[in-house]
Amino acid sequence: MSDILHIEPLSRSSFASYGDVIGGHMPADGTLINQGTTTKFATEALNLATDDGQGQAFLYRAKGQSLPLTLRELERHRLGSQTFVPMGGVSFVVVVALSDTANDGPDLQTLRAFWIDGNHAITLRAGTWHHGLIAAADGDFVVIERVAAGIDCDVAAIDPPLMLKAYAL
Repeated sequence: MSDILHIEPLSRSSFASYGDVIGGHMPADGTLINQGTTTKFATEALNLATDDGQGQAFLYRAKGQSLPLTLRELERHRLGSQTFVPMGGVSFVVVVALSDTANDGPDLQTLRAFWIDGNHAITLRAGTWHHGLIAAADGDFVVIERVAAGIDCDVAAIDPPLMLKAYAL
């Protein structure tokens, strides 16, 4: 594996192993509602109620980060999905990896970084390893996630750390 991780464009197919893309060109099977003035699209079901959890919306106020950026750790939430909805057109990067079933940590061979423009949102499936929020500029995000009495956050170091770069940098 290279010590550099490059950011790639987001597409439904490239992100499908990690979660769901919301917005942009949605499938054509939406349902007209509100006397035909609105089309409602279904997304992947959110996983928020396992082990006495419930869904809650939070406002995350992110500080913009510049590239290149050193990636030192990933986290995952085994019991619940997380949905990140940028407000005001804030673009962001999501770094994701699948689980390595042999050691129960992140499979760094599946590590990918996606550029998400401020017109899309994403849902990370329960168990998807991810880096903390990387906003391109200061801005707010609505995050829908599972809350419960027990903490549901595993953290794993990226050793050695990786450099996150856009292809142009």
